[in-house]
Amino acid sequence: MVMSFAKPSRIALLAGLGAALIASATQAGAQAARSVFAGYAGSWSGGGTISTAGGAVERLRCTAGCRVEEGGATLVQNLNCASDSYKFDLRTQIEAAGTEITGRWFEATRNAQGAISGRVSGGRVEGTVTGAGFAAEFVLRERANRQQIVIRAQGGDVAEISAELARSR
Repeated sequence: MVMSFAKPSRIALLAGLGAALIASATQAGAQAARSVFAGYAGSWSGGGTISTAGGAVERLRCTAGCRVEEGGATLVQNLNCASDSYKFDLRTQIEAAGTEITGRWFEATRNAQGAISGRVSGGRVEGTVTGAGFAAEFVLRERANRQQIVIRAQGGDVAEISAELARSR
């Protein structure tokens, strides 16, 4: 009779342990999905280049402030860059749902705005931005306190913006 109680107890214990492990793994997976932008948080600075549709290339100086919200599922970025001839003040809010991203952008110096769509994988975010009379492809990469930004515009006077930023101490 003792044996009959021991076996159900072991089974119940194993079932409980299994359920706890599954719940833990599920919770860890959900946390990983929610913290997709965690590495972007903070202040950044660096430089890069801006290329015009006519082929001219100028050096850029950039700063960025990145805030991560919603447990890491939302990235709010303020990117300010200037060259001798160009200046832009770009504000973005990107939200991740699994590997898909959506969001909004606003460029203050030109009073332009639009939508963001794309995908995220690891520390890489890529997609398109669209607005009234404007479309561009972009890639953001974050790794080891470095952030790379590439924006390739279609139409207009700016063809490409490329910057490499380091996390400010």
